[in-house]
Amino acid sequence: MKVKNKTFLLARTLIKNGEGLGIKGSSTFAKVSVILVFAIMIPMFMAGIAYLVTSLLGVLVQIGQEGIILSWGIAINSAIVFLFGIFYVVSTFYFSSDVEFLLPMPLKPRQILGAKFLVVTIYEYFTTAISFLPVWITYGIYMGCGLLYYIYGLVVFLLMPITPLAAASLIIMVIMRFTNLSKHKDAVKVLGGMVGVFFGVGLNLVIQNVMGSMSQEQIMELVQKGNNSLMILTSGVFPTARWGAEALINYSQLSGLFSFLLYAGFSLLIYFALLWLGQLIYLPGVVGLSETGSRRTKVNKQALEKTTVKGSVVRTYTLVELRLLFRTPIYFINCVSINFLWPVFLVFPLLFQSQQLNQIQQISEMLNRPESQGMVLAGSFALALFMGATNGTTSTSISREGQELFVKKYLPISYRQQLTAKVLSGFVLGLVSILIMVLFAVFIFKLSFWMGLLILAAAWLPVLLTCLTGLLIDLHNPKLDWDSEQKAVKQNVNLLYNMLAAVIPGVLTFVVLAFSPNLLVTFIALTALYGLLCYIMARLLYTKGVKRFIQLEI
Repeated sequence: MKVKNKTFLLARTLIKNGEGLGIKGSSTFAKVSVILVFAIMIPMFMAGIAYLVTSLLGVLVQIGQEGIILSWGIAINSAIVFLFGIFYVVSTFYFSSDVEFLLPMPLKPRQILGAKFLVVTIYEYFTTAISFLPVWITYGIYMGCGLLYYIYGLVVFLLMPITPLAAASLIIMVIMRFTNLSKHKDAVKVLGGMVGVFFGVGLNLVIQNVMGSMSQEQIMELVQKGNNSLMILTSGVFPTARWGAEALINYSQLSGLFSFLLYAGFSLLIYFALLWLGQLIYLPGVVGLSETGSRRTKVNKQALEKTTVKGSVVRTYTLVELRLLFRTPIYFINCVSINFLWPVFLVFPLLFQSQQLNQIQQISEMLNRPESQGMVLAGSFALALFMGATNGTTSTSISREGQELFVKKYLPISYRQQLTAKVLSGFVLGLVSILIMVLFAVFIFKLSFWMGLLILAAAWLPVLLTCLTGLLIDLHNPKLDWDSEQKAVKQNVNLLYNMLAAVIPGVLTFVVLAFSPNLLVTFIALTALYGLLCYIMARLLYTKGVKRFIQLEI
């Protein structure tokens, strides 16, 4: 009898029992919509990358720097895998409910870890394929590369997620190993996950700052050398990018074979190092995560009377929604933390790059020009719309109820009040994100204080709009059949629908921006536009939405 490898067998089982694109159990319309969106948008995006690569190659070939296309293609994809891989690793390795069922099985920690790592890697292929394949194939066609180039490229593509994912996994495992010491497991999981996210992002920024601190004279000297000398710059993003690019560029030479073996060998080495370390620290870090601590507190009469004072129903229910989001690690990572991470992604790279000080000064001057204030306000509307659409709080609020949805039918609260509270929970988190960005603009980019107040007074409208559309979408296409919180949020296609719904007001915002209006005209036009859209969506929510909520059944 042939004995199968338990790691690959478990990985295959996890994939088969997964949700794919998260459309299992959805309506036929939802499934067809998702397929059409991916069938139309992904080829268009890939075609755009191919066109850009072709245009750049026409210039770079003339100065002997065409290899930087491949180098940056690998480096950028590796950095993206690393950043988003931290979220996937935290969710899959520690917060997934299947961990409780796998631990008692006759499986070694490295087998569980290896299987979960392979699952995350396979899902990452979908992300890297969209952005890397056009670069790799377009370069090969443009440069007339031979068959060996494509063989090397296929192996480079397959191994590309391993190093960044392994780095993310090592960071998370070490953190979770030494933070899993408290009785309050949920709080520890949230804290450990967030520390891992910020540590990973900070580490990548430090690497870029240290490795990318070359002067303009040094860069020009590299350009003049030719022979793809600029590829050294990508080592600051991810060291393996240079090896992979050199393997593809010099595929017909012995040096290309050496770089290829170095790239493949390092990827496999770090994978096996991950399994070895996981055998030592993964199990202690994951055992007991499903347990929670509690404390017994004796409540006297005065304390009971204080806590049972009658208050606003909507306010109370909103606080209940927010507590659930903050206490549940998966919900916190996917719905709450994103509101605090946007400043990290958008602003911190400028702060950690010493050569970007001039750029900060230029942005500061542009923000405070009187003729640019209308543009700044319109830009804040567009940014608020984007951040609101990428926040999955309301677009998963009905789905998060799952099998407990029937409880909402028996609460002494009207459906209108329940829906209002769900909107407000997402709205509050969205406002926090806007407030953080405005504070950064005021204190770092020296945006005038009154302009910051004006943005806060108006930019809440796009946030409210995305909350309303997100809840309407989730009402009509809820994902109620799930066995872990991860499937309710991470594998919920309604977030994508809400992002697509934001395209129309986003286009209208840029139409207003195209006319370069002054501040007053911009404020009136955008406030009226978004105010009207919010009114329409609110009317739909409190009529069609309430009826749909009544019809929902498990």
